[in-house]
Amino acid sequence: MAKTHDVGKFYWHLMTYPVKPPVVLERAETQEIDGQYRFGKGWCLRLPLTRKSIVMGKWIKTYSESEALTVAINGRRMDKEEIDWDVIRFGASYEDI
Repeated sequence: MAKTHDVGKFYWHLMTYPVKPPVVLERAETQEIDGQYRFGKGWCLRLPLTRKSIVMGKWIKTYSESEALTVAINGRRMDKEEIDWDVIRFGASYEDI
């Protein structure tokens, strides 16, 4: 998790992209997965010719620990009927094996 630096309701942190992206400025979301479990929205400014960037934003919400972890992985609740247990067990639909 990125080490955030707070300035009142605002924050900033550094980030390194895994590959050099084509954009220099893009929307960004930050989710703390330990501590206060805050969620923030902001902007990510990539330093030209590098993979390094600075993220600046505003904290807008606080979650419980389980909610924060779900948000961090972009998870969602699924009904029992939606779950494809073959894919979970075998990595593919049973018909495709």
